[in-house]
Amino acid sequence: MLTEILIKSSAAVASAVFGAVFLFSIKLSHNKLCALISFSAGALLGAAAFTLLPESAQSINLLELVLGAATGYLLFYFISKYFSHVCPACSASHFDETTTKKFSEIVLTLLVALSIHSLLDGMALASGGAEHIQGENDSVFIAIMAHKFPEGLALAALMIGSNYTRKKILLSVAGVEAVTIVGAVLGQFIFQSNIPPAIMGAVMAHIAGGFVYLAVHAVFGEMIKSHKYLVITSFTAGILLILLVSFLFS
Repeated sequence: MLTEILIKSSAAVASAVFGAVFLFSIKLSHNKLCALISFSAGALLGAAAFTLLPESAQSINLLELVLGAATGYLLFYFISKYFSHVCPACSASHFDETTTKKFSEIVLTLLVALSIHSLLDGMALASGGAEHIQGENDSVFIAIMAHKFPEGLALAALMIGSNYTRKKILLSVAGVEAVTIVGAVLGQFIFQSNIPPAIMGAVMAHIAGGFVYLAVHAVFGEMIKSHKYLVITSFTAGILLILLVSFLFS
């Protein structure tokens, strides 16, 4: 099981790095980036709604489920509001030209915030297999893979705008996204130990709340700046993909 988790978390990191490499070879329009971000946001929401929250509900009651999800949502909210945007892809519309030019001044805080995000991504990969149900981990894995690509792409775009070298960009993206692997190992330990089911359910609800925040923040941020039809269509496609995966493999 650990080997599988390591492979999937490494693949998620590779997806982010590929996103950065992809940016070097193609000129990406805002509409295409918007579609990618919205699609990945839908996938994250789908993973929360169809995998993490239902799994949590098997071991905790409705009130505990809501409170657990609220802690995950509020964690990312407060980090984004008072520290740094926790996800460069979800916050793409918030990084204006002036902010991009000053990226070197915010790079540390952004990378720390993104590391927290990546840690929980890794734990989510491990949590999908908590009950050893085939398909649970698959839907979370696909959602995270879909999200990592525009995440790496957006981080690379910020660094390019601040005149970082390609080598430094790739090392930075790979380094911060590698925390996903750390989170996966930590999550594997937590979910395979003798921790009470209620605690595991609360952890999964917490992770789901973070996913909901990222999805909502990304979609509404892009809807304000871009075409609503494109955002809604891409977002819905992401949700339907995870729903299909959950239906096929559950």
